[in-house]
Amino acid sequence: MIQFHLHRMFYKMMTLWQHLKQKKTAPSPPVVSPAAIWHCLNHYAYSDAIFLAERLCAEFDSDESIFLLATCYYRSGKPSQAYTILSGKKIVSEKCKFLLARCCVDLHKLSEAETVLTGNVGDLISSSSCSSFIETIISDYGDSSPFALQLISHIWWRSERSHLAAEACRKALYLNPFLWQSFQDLCDRGVKPDPEPTKIFKVDNLDNFNKCLGSNSHVNSTPLSTYNLSYESVNTFNSSTPAQKMVNMSVPSSNSSISSGIQPFTPDMNNAKAIFVRPIGRKVKVINENAYSPLTPSFGVFPLENSDNLSVCSSQSMVLVPSATLNETNDQKFISKRSSKPVFSQSGNTSNINNLGTQQITMPSSPMSHVVRRSSRIITNNCSVKENTKSPNKKFASPKSATRKIKSGLIPKKSVFADITERHPKERGVVEVETLTLAQQALNLQKKTTEGLLSLLRDIGIAYLQLSKFNCKKAIQLFQSLPPRQYKTGFVLSMIGKAYCEQSDYLQSIKYFSEVKEHEPYRDTLMELYSTSLWHQQKEVALSALAQDMTALDRNSSSTWCVVGNCFSLQKEHQTAIKYFQRAIQVNPDFPYAYALLGNEYLVTEELEKAITCFQKAVKLDPRHYKSWYGIGAIYQKQERYELAEMHYKRALRINHSSALIMCHIAVVQNSMDKPDQALHTLHIALTLEPKHPMCKYQRAQIYSKLGKLPEALYELEELKEIVPKESLVYFLTGKVHKKLGNIHLALMNFNRATDLDPKGASNQIKEAIDPTNNQSPLDDSVALCQNGDGKIFLRRSGDGDVS
Repeated sequence: MIQFHLHRMFYKMMTLWQHLKQKKTAPSPPVVSPAAIWHCLNHYAYSDAIFLAERLCAEFDSDESIFLLATCYYRSGKPSQAYTILSGKKIVSEKCKFLLARCCVDLHKLSEAETVLTGNVGDLISSSSCSSFIETIISDYGDSSPFALQLISHIWWRSERSHLAAEACRKALYLNPFLWQSFQDLCDRGVKPDPEPTKIFKVDNLDNFNKCLGSNSHVNSTPLSTYNLSYESVNTFNSSTPAQKMVNMSVPSSNSSISSGIQPFTPDMNNAKAIFVRPIGRKVKVINENAYSPLTPSFGVFPLENSDNLSVCSSQSMVLVPSATLNETNDQKFISKRSSKPVFSQSGNTSNINNLGTQQITMPSSPMSHVVRRSSRIITNNCSVKENTKSPNKKFASPKSATRKIKSGLIPKKSVFADITERHPKERGVVEVETLTLAQQALNLQKKTTEGLLSLLRDIGIAYLQLSKFNCKKAIQLFQSLPPRQYKTGFVLSMIGKAYCEQSDYLQSIKYFSEVKEHEPYRDTLMELYSTSLWHQQKEVALSALAQDMTALDRNSSSTWCVVGNCFSLQKEHQTAIKYFQRAIQVNPDFPYAYALLGNEYLVTEELEKAITCFQKAVKLDPRHYKSWYGIGAIYQKQERYELAEMHYKRALRINHSSALIMCHIAVVQNSMDKPDQALHTLHIALTLEPKHPMCKYQRAQIYSKLGKLPEALYELEELKEIVPKESLVYFLTGKVHKKLGNIHLALMNFNRATDLDPKGASNQIKEAIDPTNNQSPLDDSVALCQNGDGKIFLRRSGDGDVS
């Protein structure tokens, strides 16, 4: 632990020394504006951005200019050039280090990426020092720390340091719950998200939005404090035009807009907004005519609370008036026109909120002109005014006092607020806006707009967590319960298709994946599972069409070549399929499913050593890739190494505990090891999960036949004929059972049906079954089953002719 901190301290000292050395010579102002470069990047003019960034670097060699040039190359899809630029300089800033680490990850230089991010102490990080290291990353990278932690977790997952990677993912999610990839990595790796999704995607966990939406010094990071306005700080009531009476929405001038590529927002004075503020130690009070947002309830749109919350009104109705009582019997009221415009536009919530924190209040020229309808009366020092008051005891100022002008500078202390200061002597001279600042209220509004999105992420996260646990039925129900607009998206539909594929319900999987292609024809994610479902259902035409669509869409996607490989595999062109699966691995060497498909093809072609190598690479990339564990078990079963086969099948079953297919293969291995009772128990559990699984029922019928339980075997086979009416092996096994029972004519009928369905595949098995030396009927030794040259089965009695 001490060694770790010493390394960190030394690294920081060296970084600071380089930074100070770089600042010795003050550079001249750049001849190229960085804003022009960002403007080109924002409009995808990458060649122009690179050209301008190179001019900037020639005049101004610093971390900022280097970062800008590397960003131009990286965004244009050239990470190698960006890596060369950054690695050739002694970079100091954290954003340069982050971009360099990102380039290293893209170029598969994981150890170098870890060195850049951790500062040469990556090998010293252990479970005990992980927390302190993560805090160091947070302090070093600031608002970018969630993304830095996500990148470090990716490196640690790949280097098989799962406990460190899981800790980094959890912290990244805590800081920024919008990082869905971190949550997905935890689920896919079998690590339970801590806390649960119901607590991860919760707005109450966010202290500010700096690490979620970027830095905003006025809204996101303003602390909760009391905001004071002295009388002297209030702007004068000078006569001006209506446009000048509006709130001045100033924009902070910071380098963040340049570095992020986002230009500062310049308000339109014709559409400026204003805020009602009530002084004297009371809450900010705003009159709002609409209790709810006029927009449709959705995330980012929320019901607005009444007068105690911050509201935005039109400039025409903006007045700042004291709301304290001016006499004993009646209070002054705010008078405001009602605006017909919506409070927030659906596309601009964030910008409105961010600008609220920087508003400065400018009072109109005549504060009482909008309140008193018939005459502009000036309040005397000792009396209050109420319009249309008929009480004789009330004193009014003389008409001459109405002609007195207020000096342009300060409000006279014995004018508008005279009565108030006398009633509240402790508050004399100070206008207090207590409880919440305007920026804090804007932050609360941001939280409310974010709550809808986090609520949606919470629902999707719960469903995805169930799918990652292979609770497929529950996951399907949760995905189907999402709002209709979200349910009809490619992501949700593909998740449902994946769930059905994991259940071996390939028809339903094809249905949902076809909807994905209909709604989002550009989506290539999980299309390899779509092709696998089509392969199992022997749909050659649909699979060929999918392969053509994918190659036309993106030839640099590994999913594309997996689809093409499955297409040729279905056509029994296994060598061609192997070539395309290898192409998929070449495009993305980190794709476990491509290795699994390649291993299956090698298994079909009896190249077992190559097959097991592919499956082992897949489980190294993803230890929870149960299909690869299942493939290794199939190889050992083929080699009749049943103990090893059972061990790997059970390893796959621990990952996908609801797979009836894996249980079926475990039962076959157990039956091969002369453990029929264990095999029947395993099949019983599998059929409890999937009562109509055809392979499980067939294997149970075989075991019943082997144990002499012929009626139970026939019962299973008759049910199986309804599930798979065109499967030749079912009729062949039925014929064998009828032969053992002495039902020669029924055996003959089922053997002929099996031959009709599969003349080539069933012939060898049928010849073995009708061998006269092994298949004498227990009822009549003179009767035997024979097969003619056309493949038809017939009865032969000793000494007689052929009997059809």
